[in-house]
Amino acid sequence: MTDITSTEPQYEVLWPLSRRAVEDRATAPRIPDLNGKVIGELWDVIFRGETIYPQVREHVKARFPQAKFVEYSEFGNFYGPKGQAIAASLEEKLRHFKIDAVIVGIGA
Repeated sequence: MTDITSTEPQYEVLWPLSRRAVEDRATAPRIPDLNGKVIGELWDVIFRGETIYPQVREHVKARFPQAKFVEYSEFGNFYGPKGQAIAASLEEKLRHFKIDAVIVGIGA
């Protein structure tokens, strides 16, 4: 029996992942009870938010019936030519609606 691997080409192998570019940070503490809290929805109008956000609302309201939502339509589309202006107005809108928590980024 011959060793066929010795005639095969050999290649150096590189790890496909890079070094971490961003340091880990502590996340904000969770809000233990969403009853009475106002939750904002931010969406880039790209992937099925019009389908997913109503389902998220339904599930949250089932567990926290007094939770209130400010829907994504109040904030605008963060993707596209007006994205920077909308992002710049975000702090003001969060204060205006007295937002306690935000759901960001519905995606695939």
